[in-house]
Amino acid sequence: MSRGARPSVTIIGAGNLARALAPALRAARYRVREVVGREGKTSRARTRAVARSAGARAVGFADAKLDADVIWLCVSDSAIAQVARRLAKSDDWRGKVALHSSGALGSDELRALKARGASVASVHPMMTFVGTARVKLRGLTFAVEGDARAVGAARGIVAGLGGEAFAIRKQNKPLYHALGSFSSPLLVMLLSEAEQVGRAAGLSAAQTRKVMRAILQRTLFNYLRDGAAAAFSGPMRRGDLVTVKRHLKDLRKVPGALEVYRALARGAMGRLPVGRRREMERMF
Repeated sequence: MSRGARPSVTIIGAGNLARALAPALRAARYRVREVVGREGKTSRARTRAVARSAGARAVGFADAKLDADVIWLCVSDSAIAQVARRLAKSDDWRGKVALHSSGALGSDELRALKARGASVASVHPMMTFVGTARVKLRGLTFAVEGDARAVGAARGIVAGLGGEAFAIRKQNKPLYHALGSFSSPLLVMLLSEAEQVGRAAGLSAAQTRKVMRAILQRTLFNYLRDGAAAAFSGPMRRGDLVTVKRHLKDLRKVPGALEVYRALARGAMGRLPVGRRREMERMF
């Protein structure tokens, strides 16, 4: 690779992240040489689709040339080390950069490739990748850690994609990833619980989501702009003991909802502006 040139990339895997990454790299003028996927009819079809979006070759592991400057593993966390060991058997990795995109695991998962001469790093975009809609990578934050050379290459690619990279210590990655869980899947679970409360109040699932839309959007806006304390509202902030008591009484009708309400309310009393705090604490 010439000085200042954009590195070529090979993507390993054809899941949701690869499906977003491949066309984004192409749009940012990175050459994606090949997309490497598993055998099997469904896997081959996904690999071909991801490869088409990047203008790349679609190949299986046995036929992979691995001739790009950067080899980016977009596979499940449990498969990273295994795939790295498999790749390490088939090529000379001196001068190459190997990346993986686990949020919870460090670059040590790629130790088999490092032993063959590769520079290694983890680079994780904080985003949820589900469903059929293609997620845009521009504007996302990416946590990066690993060897200096690989981190430099990862930072360069992230900048080229329009994202923002920040350094993270590998020992902090599990908590960083837990932050993502609180921000998306566990938040979805909380919304699912809210939906059950809405159903118990006589609303349909669609009605519940419609009723929740505006308050959810405004709450997130307030939180992102001003932080948790400023965004906190409702009867606990007002110190409205009567309303909270009514909540506690009627939430018994919704399986699981009372326990969730109590746990969140206790947490709020520890860090958010709760009115009539002492009385609230006695109530819970």
